[in-house]
Amino acid sequence: MNVITTHEERLSKMTLKAAVIYDDFDFAARAAALLERVAIRADEAMKWDVKPWRLDVLKEPSLADAALDETTDADLIVVALRKTHSPPDELMGWLESWAIKQQTEDPAMMVFCPEGNAALTLLWRELKKFAERHGLLFLGSYNLRDDGNSMEFVHRLWQRKQPPQPVVPTLESFAESPHPSGHWGINE
Repeated sequence: MNVITTHEERLSKMTLKAAVIYDDFDFAARAAALLERVAIRADEAMKWDVKPWRLDVLKEPSLADAALDETTDADLIVVALRKTHSPPDELMGWLESWAIKQQTEDPAMMVFCPEGNAALTLLWRELKKFAERHGLLFLGSYNLRDDGNSMEFVHRLWQRKQPPQPVVPTLESFAESPHPSGHWGINE
């Protein structure tokens, strides 16, 4: 394996993937910026690979399949809908397909709503039920701003993606090890 391939594999393991389903580009940009702020606040050198997908793309089967193929390894699905107040059938169908095909350990879902109390919206409630039904960790948008649980989730994702560190003997381990017998060679 060459050095470039090894470096690319290491970088892909250090990046968290998020898919953002949106109906308003500015709102999707705010959701992506929120993820970046979480990455900065985490005491890790983490980075997000954010793939935005416009909601109306999911109506076209070939484009919905392309979005599905691109997101099967996403750590986080973000639904950032400003103009859509109830979950459209194409979104719910796409999410069901994603839940079956997803290949990530412990994926999560976040709903980003413009309302002050997102939990009161039909969209938020339905997506929370979906997440519970499929065993996804559910994060509301408010969680990523203030809740330590979200930071723990991001930290856990990051730790899972880190390559294993080589075991380096410490001074204490040398001190605790049995002393070898004589015959060291020079100057005995």
